[in-house]
Amino acid sequence: MWSPKALPKRGPRYLALAERIAEDVASGRLRAGMQLPPQRALAAQLGIDFTTVSRAYAEARRRGLVAGHVGRGTFVRVSVATARPLAGATLAPRAPAAEPVDLS
Repeated sequence: MWSPKALPKRGPRYLALAERIAEDVASGRLRAGMQLPPQRALAAQLGIDFTTVSRAYAEARRRGLVAGHVGRGTFVRVSVATARPLAGATLAPRAPAAEPVDLS
């Protein structure tokens, strides 16, 4: 499970934790679809308050780095900019639209 590098003693810790998430996403240490630790577990591991981790995850969500799912956890997001087609996959050109299809 992911664990951030040590947080600095100065400045808002929630911003430092959100920045660690951003750095690890940029470096590839956190990849799309990976699950982050539960907030309470990460708070206990780092020796910080639960609300600090909660604010950090909210900041990472605001930046578009993660998505939270109630009952499932917090996951690193897949962005359109970083998504790549599967190896060997090709996209067929779209055929021009013929006539409308009645789906009633």
